[in-house]
Amino acid sequence: MRYTREDGCRAWLTYAQVHSDVVQKILNDFGSAEAVYDRFLQDKGKCLKPYMALAQIEFLREQATPEAMHQMMLSMQREQMGIIGMDDARYPDMLRSIADPPELLFYRGDLDCLMGKCISIVGTRKAAPNTIDATYKIARELSQAGVTIISGLAMGIDTAAHMGCLEGGSPTVALMGCGLDIDYPVSNHDLKERIVAKGGLLLSEYPPGSPAMPWHFPVRNRIISGLSRAVIMMEALIRSGSMTTVNHALDQGREVYAYPGNIGSEWAEGAHQLLRDGASYFASAKDILEDMHWDDVAPAPSTQQKAALPPLNDAQRKIFALLNQREMSYDELADATGFDAPTLSGELTMLSILGLVKSLPGKTFGKV
Repeated sequence: MRYTREDGCRAWLTYAQVHSDVVQKILNDFGSAEAVYDRFLQDKGKCLKPYMALAQIEFLREQATPEAMHQMMLSMQREQMGIIGMDDARYPDMLRSIADPPELLFYRGDLDCLMGKCISIVGTRKAAPNTIDATYKIARELSQAGVTIISGLAMGIDTAAHMGCLEGGSPTVALMGCGLDIDYPVSNHDLKERIVAKGGLLLSEYPPGSPAMPWHFPVRNRIISGLSRAVIMMEALIRSGSMTTVNHALDQGREVYAYPGNIGSEWAEGAHQLLRDGASYFASAKDILEDMHWDDVAPAPSTQQKAALPPLNDAQRKIFALLNQREMSYDELADATGFDAPTLSGELTMLSILGLVKSLPGKTFGKV
């Protein structure tokens, strides 16, 4: 993995943990993260006083030494972390559209996981054994139908969701509430490595070395729902981190499904409340696939098939990601991509030649 100085300076800026709008304003005002870093060293952080609290400036000051920057970059290299910003064509369009998208994401694994049909599964760490079994089965069956499962790598429901997805053959995505070089929970170290080895993806908005702090997880949950077409609540208390994911999903216009857990169990209160409030009931993966109109989804490609896909340029990747979600008309693609007619027509032709996109009646296009 190769990094530019700008990459390192952008990664450094995330240690302040400020709102993405603030980061965008800083970058716009200074022109680049490098300019911010250089100015910060010159005036010992005074340049950022209009943008953030003194405590946040102190966080940046601790990480601004050449030694600290070197160690950060070594950690990123050792873990093979990539960096992706909102100005990158590979940044997921669904995430870019939420109210508070992360300005920068650290990743390990294959970003192409996010180009397919993604559903998140959330729930408590203390789920009942039968709900854990149900989660594993539902995730496996969705995965067998080509759906990527997103969750948070915690014990309980999250772990069952990731493992079921891996068993089903599709890649799974884990959103972490700490740096990607931190094993949290420690017991899921092997699962974390298996996710990457099987073509999946680890994501975090927190830089290397960031510990798993309690307040990171509710903030992180907006990304879990933001990357997903739907959120499945398996089992949780009404007041819980999992319910914050559901609330984000509702604000973001995502579908919400609730599993009818054990009546009388306090851990099933969250799902039952959602059902009373109008969340979609389901009893099997088949119910969800039919409701999402994904019941004709082809099985997940094998690792060999996936590796055989030709490389795509940024424009082709964007078009293919959109058509991976649903069939779209030419005008819809033009609106969604912002491409002019010659560019869009040319890239659609290339995708068709590559055998990835097909033309349908009514000047509509779909994935092969």
